Amino acid sequence: MSRRPEEVSPEEREARIAELRARRKARLRTLAVRSGITITVLVLLGLFALYWLLQTVAGREVLLAQVVARLPAGSSLTWSKAEGPLAGPLILHDLDFRYNELHFTAAQAYLDPDIRPLLGRKLRLDALRISDATLELGPSEDKPFELPRWPDVLPAIELPLALQADTIVVDGLRITQLQQPIIDITRIRGGLEAANGEFSASQLKVNSNLGDFRIDGHYLPREDYATDLTVRALMPPRPGQPAARLGLVARGDLAHMEVALAGYAPKPLHASLVLDGRTDPVWNVAARSEQLDIGQLVPAQFLAEAPAPLALDFTARGRGGQAQLQGRVRQGENELVLAPSNVAIENQVLTVAPLVAEAFGGSVRLQGTADFSDAQNPGFRFAVVANQLTYTPEPDPTQPDSTPVPLHLKEARLGVAGNLKNWAAVGKAEVAREAQDANLDFDVRGNDQQAHIERLKATTPGGALELKGSAAWAPTLAWDVDASLSRFDPGYFAPGWEGNLSGSLASKGKQLPAVAGSSDMRFEATLDVPQINGMLRGRRVDARAKLALQGTQGEGNVRLVMGDSQIEAKGKVGDRLDVDARLQPLHLSDLLPGGTGSVAGTLQLRGTPSQPDITADLRGNGLQWDDWKAQQISINGRLPWQGSNGALQVHASAVEVGMLLDQVNINARGSVQNLQLDADTRNELGALAFSGSVRQQGQAWRGELASLRIAPVKGAPWQLRQPAAFSAQGSNFTLSDACLGSDTGGALCLAANWPREGLQLRGDALPLALVQPWLPPNEGRRMYLRGELTLDGNIRPRGNAWEGGFKVASAEGGIRLGDNARGELVRYDNFSLNVDMLPNSIKGYLGVGFKGDGFIDAKVQTGWEPNAALTGELYMNIARLYWLELFSPDLVRPQGLIEGHVSLRGTRSQPSLGGEAKLSNFTGEFPALGLTLSEGKGSFIAQPDGSARISASTKTGGEGTLQVDGGLSWFGDAQPLQLHIHGDKVLLANTSELRVVANPDLDFTLAGTAMELRGSVHVPEADLDLERLDRGTSASEDIVVLDPVDPEEGPSSPLDMDLTVSLGDKVKMSGFGLKGALTGRMQVRARPGREMTANGGLEVSGRYKAYGQDLTITDGQLLWNYGVVSDPRINIKAQRSIGDVTAGIHVTGRAQQPRVDVWSEPAMSQSESLAYLVLGRSLSMASSDQAQQVNAASAALSAGTGLLAAQVGAKLGLDDAGVSQSRALGGSVIGVGKYITPKLYIGYGVSLVGSGSVLTLKYLLRRGFDIEVESSTVENRGSVNWRKER
Repeated sequence: MSRRPEEVSPEEREARIAELRARRKARLRTLAVRSGITITVLVLLGLFALYWLLQTVAGREVLLAQVVARLPAGSSLTWSKAEGPLAGPLILHDLDFRYNELHFTAAQAYLDPDIRPLLGRKLRLDALRISDATLELGPSEDKPFELPRWPDVLPAIELPLALQADTIVVDGLRITQLQQPIIDITRIRGGLEAANGEFSASQLKVNSNLGDFRIDGHYLPREDYATDLTVRALMPPRPGQPAARLGLVARGDLAHMEVALAGYAPKPLHASLVLDGRTDPVWNVAARSEQLDIGQLVPAQFLAEAPAPLALDFTARGRGGQAQLQGRVRQGENELVLAPSNVAIENQVLTVAPLVAEAFGGSVRLQGTADFSDAQNPGFRFAVVANQLTYTPEPDPTQPDSTPVPLHLKEARLGVAGNLKNWAAVGKAEVAREAQDANLDFDVRGNDQQAHIERLKATTPGGALELKGSAAWAPTLAWDVDASLSRFDPGYFAPGWEGNLSGSLASKGKQLPAVAGSSDMRFEATLDVPQINGMLRGRRVDARAKLALQGTQGEGNVRLVMGDSQIEAKGKVGDRLDVDARLQPLHLSDLLPGGTGSVAGTLQLRGTPSQPDITADLRGNGLQWDDWKAQQISINGRLPWQGSNGALQVHASAVEVGMLLDQVNINARGSVQNLQLDADTRNELGALAFSGSVRQQGQAWRGELASLRIAPVKGAPWQLRQPAAFSAQGSNFTLSDACLGSDTGGALCLAANWPREGLQLRGDALPLALVQPWLPPNEGRRMYLRGELTLDGNIRPRGNAWEGGFKVASAEGGIRLGDNARGELVRYDNFSLNVDMLPNSIKGYLGVGFKGDGFIDAKVQTGWEPNAALTGELYMNIARLYWLELFSPDLVRPQGLIEGHVSLRGTRSQPSLGGEAKLSNFTGEFPALGLTLSEGKGSFIAQPDGSARISASTKTGGEGTLQVDGGLSWFGDAQPLQLHIHGDKVLLANTSELRVVANPDLDFTLAGTAMELRGSVHVPEADLDLERLDRGTSASEDIVVLDPVDPEEGPSSPLDMDLTVSLGDKVKMSGFGLKGALTGRMQVRARPGREMTANGGLEVSGRYKAYGQDLTITDGQLLWNYGVVSDPRINIKAQRSIGDVTAGIHVTGRAQQPRVDVWSEPAMSQSESLAYLVLGRSLSMASSDQAQQVNAASAALSAGTGLLAAQVGAKLGLDDAGVSQSRALGGSVIGVGKYITPKLYIGYGVSLVGSGSVLTLKYLLRRGFDIEVESSTVENRGSVNWRKER
């Protein structure tokens, strides 16, 4: 029973409250425990769910589905297979992403994502790797044209998905637009962050067919266009040109921004842009370059033939849309000067007020406005005035002696006004040529669909051309034009085509609807030329034509007489062919400027366009146009499409089609569908003949190569071993094994299944001796090759690249030079060359051993693009160096060791080398110089910058060492080799006739074909035996030169030399009666195409034996004063003393025309002086015979013995007359001689000193060898002589 509250005591109330509190705490404790358990379970479930999403395949699929669902509208993202969890790394195969017209694909995408922003619209990746990707940009957005607005003119960034990747690796990305290639990127490396209004790059490197680029920095349009961006570019080089290098730096924001561009293309290029102001900026632009080659900036695929380089200097400045322009551009002899001009853009209105350019000796002025505020119907009003422009056409190649006549545009005024839907263009021009004027007057009106020619009249002196009609381009093409000519001279408006023409022509036509399923354009058109006659390019013209076209069907009748050419053609074309053409004749020069020769005959076409029957009787003579030539050609016969009774022959001579063919003969029989063919041709390399057949089977062509014979001018011929079958259908081609064999052994086989399997090439047991006949003799010694090659290769197309491989191998072989007693100079084994080609790479390997004496191993890898990465290694170890004798025949028994490692890096267009090669323990002999090389060593150290350090040294048998230091650069324009050759007391020659010790200090440079030699050579000691040198190097007297070489006509030496030669006090010489010393200093200079000259002098001292006596040289000088080195000025005095009398000789003048005087002290007559010089006593004390001989010698000296005797001998028809030496008489003789036969010589001489005469018989055995017999009054002598002939 409960009690009322007022009945409860305070103690009970407190106890009750305490109890309630205890119960509440218990309930809260229970709730807390349950809540904790629940939260723990939920957290565990959340963690499990997160793990499930990020680390399991099912979770990955769910989360990727969420990513796909959150893509913008119009987007799709698919893949064929996914590997790895979403937490990464994640690999997606065959990735395909589309966003509106944008389409991206990749064979494989490797993603290592950051999970936090994954469900948003920003893809955050730690790493992104993509291979074999494509990006199709779709058509450009068709927006109405608008003039630029500020700051909208600055580039914006709009992307469907934000992307941030710390590490990007892309191998292969092709970007296209409407299936047309824009850029092919081979590789991308670096970091990137891009989103709407945001771009940031970190060491982003892009290699592509358009160049190699590196980008660093950021560009943030959404943050007030904050910019700090650096771009470096290396453009792909064109063949034979250096690569252009560019650098761009942009820094600032919308309030102030600076952009600078600098580089080399090929000369320095500088451009800058500075903007100040947020809403209406003040700006300045400047660009200049002394030589700017557009071809180095624009790849060849976009600009096949680059224009000539430009010289550029341009400036512009202004505020907002107001601009003041000024500058100049020069290209070759032509220059365009932009005078100070004003251009303004405001509220979509362009105002030119005015723009003035000066070029071709005159000026052009443009002024007006264009209003684009109504983008659908813009308005415009412009006026152009041109004054005093001069143009000189190129010379007519058919008239090389003619001078082109300049064409002067005295004044031209053109005005165009209206809007796109209603406009008019009117103008007048006055043209002058050789003081005669021509005028052009036109008035054309139209709209956005068609134009109507109200008036178009060109008036020339005594003639005119009038054109009337209309032309439409929308909704379809259509025209209706009439033209009349009255003694009109087209040369005023088409320089090079001067003349006067009269007549008329009319043409009318329209475009027909396309045939269903075809995009080919079809027309209905007529052309009626009743007659046009007159003169053109100095040739009489009479032309008539009537042509009609209806879709693919046409018919017509054409007759043209021009100069000496007459052409007639008539017939129908379309589903059936029925065409007859007659050339009576056709002179190429009449129709083709630059062409020569003539073609005459008839040509008939029957049948259908796909199956024509051809009947021809054509003859051509002296044909030439561009690079194509044929001295004679004839085509005669009939070749139907079907049947078997056709025969067509083609004969040609002196045909130039990339190579010169002396003769070409083709004999075709049967029909096109069943053709039998025989053909042969020959030129300076050899002859080729083949026969075969081809027939049509359905859509395919099948045939057989029955015979093939290749007969080179050197070596054995090659013949087809057995017939080979082939077939062709569309772009597919097959060929069974076609094997060529030679009598010398070996076989070369070719097969094809194109393009599926490609071409296969196989060579079995090909003897190296096949190329032996083509090898040039090495110093007269023939080179012999031993060994056999095997060849196995295949190649097939794969996209824009190739796939396949080649293998060349040879088990062993060697190379021998002449009858070398040491056998083969090169002995190799295990030679192999392998090349593997894949669509994205090329790999090569070379290996060869040298029979245990070393090896060469090399490998290289690159790609197909010029900027593809290039890597390679070369290892060599060669311990047998006899092969050096192939390059230096005077070197004998070279020994040593070559070893090294060279690396190849860079790109295909710009390779670089590294590594080192060394030569050690080198020895060898130079028998011709008597030198023994020892302690030789050298090194070749390649540098990454495109150069190499070279050093070498060797002892030559003497006290000193010859050293070579220098460098080589194989890139750039010069590609120079620079060597410093030096040494101290270096033995340069050590033979019985010559021993030389020298101190060379030379600098040698090789750049292209030019060689430079600078420096000095000091010779401290030398010994020269003049007689032995003369026997070793002089031409034998009994050698008849049937075809002497004129030095003036021979090729000039490319050596540019400036050399100082000095001789020490130990330079001795002896021979021909001389025994003495030579000292002095001279400077020798040589220039390409000029004779060698010298400046300085040499002193001669010692004793000289003349006229049987020993003379002392008291004064001896050879002097040069920048004259020819072979013709110094001589001043030599030699004497002897007999009691109180001193007698001597004095030789003065030039070496090629010396003067000899005999003198004495005291002074006497020349005969008396000569008697003291020769006999040692007075003439009065000499016997009668001695007196006669002295008087004869004196007379000879007075008249100039050599010159006098030579003149007398020439008059008598003698081959030899003058002073010479006789071994039998032991002195000088004056005599004559005659070749009785080319090998037998008879001579007779009388002694100049003492009495006696001699009869000489000489017989030439072979080149350099002869037998000589001398019979004299003193003794008889016989000898066998050998002389090295020059």
